[in-house]
Amino acid sequence: MKIKRLKFLLFGLVIIIAKTAFAQQSDKVFKASVVKVDITPDEPKMLLGYAARKSTGVHDRIYHRIVAMDDGEKQFFLVSTDICVMSPSEYDHVAAILQKDLGIDPENFWWTLTHTHSAPEVGVPGLPEVFMGDRYKHDVDTAYTSMVEQSLIKGIIEARSKLAKAKLGVGWGFSQANINRRAINVDGKASLGLNPEGAVDRKIGLIRLDKEDGSPLVLIANYAIHGTVLGAAQTEISGDAPGIVSEYVEQKLGVPLLFINGAAGNLAPIYSVYPNPQAGHLSQFKVLLGDKILSANKEIVSSRSDIKLFTGSLIIETPRKPNLSWPKDLSRYTQTLANGDHQVLLPARFLKINEDVAIWSLPVELFCEISNEIRDRSPFPFTFFYGYTNGWLGYLPTEKEWKYGGYEIETVSPYTPIVEKHLKEAVLGYLEGEMKSTPSFQPQSANRPTIVKTETDGMLRLTARNGKGIGPKIKYMPEWWAFGWFTNLDRVEWEVDVDLDGEYRAELVWSVSDETAGNEFLLEAGKQKLIGTIDRSGSWESFKSKNIGTIKLKTGRQKIVFRSNKPTVDAGMLDLREIKLSLIKSK
Repeated sequence: MKIKRLKFLLFGLVIIIAKTAFAQQSDKVFKASVVKVDITPDEPKMLLGYAARKSTGVHDRIYHRIVAMDDGEKQFFLVSTDICVMSPSEYDHVAAILQKDLGIDPENFWWTLTHTHSAPEVGVPGLPEVFMGDRYKHDVDTAYTSMVEQSLIKGIIEARSKLAKAKLGVGWGFSQANINRRAINVDGKASLGLNPEGAVDRKIGLIRLDKEDGSPLVLIANYAIHGTVLGAAQTEISGDAPGIVSEYVEQKLGVPLLFINGAAGNLAPIYSVYPNPQAGHLSQFKVLLGDKILSANKEIVSSRSDIKLFTGSLIIETPRKPNLSWPKDLSRYTQTLANGDHQVLLPARFLKINEDVAIWSLPVELFCEISNEIRDRSPFPFTFFYGYTNGWLGYLPTEKEWKYGGYEIETVSPYTPIVEKHLKEAVLGYLEGEMKSTPSFQPQSANRPTIVKTETDGMLRLTARNGKGIGPKIKYMPEWWAFGWFTNLDRVEWEVDVDLDGEYRAELVWSVSDETAGNEFLLEAGKQKLIGTIDRSGSWESFKSKNIGTIKLKTGRQKIVFRSNKPTVDAGMLDLREIKLSLIKSK
């Protein structure tokens, strides 16, 4: 269900103007803007969230809310839309248009969904059709999907044109509007219900953007709650609790609120699945959550204009549930190993704001225990998780919840119990390594080879910045903090001062196109050698982190070299950002 480029010819002149305006505006002053676009249909639509059903009216209107941020070097776009879920292929389609027509890197475009269960379907079903095929016997609504896509693109063009000097503040709030929904019966089995003793996440993560004069521009509120105050019997279109709360806060503040859902996989609103707004006390969420957002906003007493943005991404590889089929539109989100086992390729995105705010996102319904632990262990004082972002690849539960079964595990998860371990290792590794070590301010224009010393956490960090590139084609790329253009004649060398003899685990941070992946590398320290293969990372722009094996090092000054292990590699082995060496066994 691709939209033809012909449908976007009407945007042509606007796009050219927007590009020109961007070129003229691109200085190193922080700017921001916000746009709100109504996407409420004017005729009945199939609703997504419960069994197949068609809307019979409108209770409250639904929107795109779009924030643009520009630090003078990078533009970042955050979209919050009042719909339930969408296929990652729908995100990919819109992201490709934005990249081609507006030059926006997909890494800098996040499309989050509030997860209301009373909004129309958008695009092809994707993975839900595998889990719940009976709900998708009707045709895809291409007309409404086209309207949603075009209004989003127009909104981004408008947001880019409205960028103005701004400031940014951050803070925390607290609300008891949610509750664990994994009810455990006497037989030890879980079902959808309410569990007052279950894990919860009641923090509200706030980002406020102010105008140059200090008056508010937009508020971004991150809170974990299912959009299920209204149940299947409710057939009027509604933003549910996220939408009601957003409209209420907007009325009080006079500026838009982007509601960003969190790790709501096992969290329901305290009033859940009622037949109508009155029975579900829908308006009470203005007090339960809306007033708490307003109170937390008052605690943000300062904002700053010296803002720098850093974005990153990685692919988390984890086994796919056995005997689970996979939709054709999601072929890029799975792979088959040599032994025939299937894996899910789960894309994570990251945003760092200066040195104290870290935001990570996934296209899943995450159990809150995982997000809570990552937040607690994060090196950043403000760590937010944005769920339902850039698509939907099912529920992602904790390992211990598998024994209880239930809807989230037995019906709508494509994963296996090991996924929690894979996710936490990957995300924490990225937060503690790549995001913490990469400065959010201007990178060096050239690398500066220095002696690598053991850090306080015992790690040796062999970065492109502190290594020496040697060879005919290799070059340092400051915009990526990486060495690229490797051939079989190129290498990177580091002078390393090792504190402890022992065995070190090596973790590679790299990017490579899928077509170029598969070349063999060699990491050597004296007579010690580690040989491996450069796996796919998704693209040259998508950096990935992965353990590649172990190597023994001796105490003292020595040279460590990374190069090709094959005689024929033509300037495309990988882009190398870093090799992390962690002591796992000392002598």
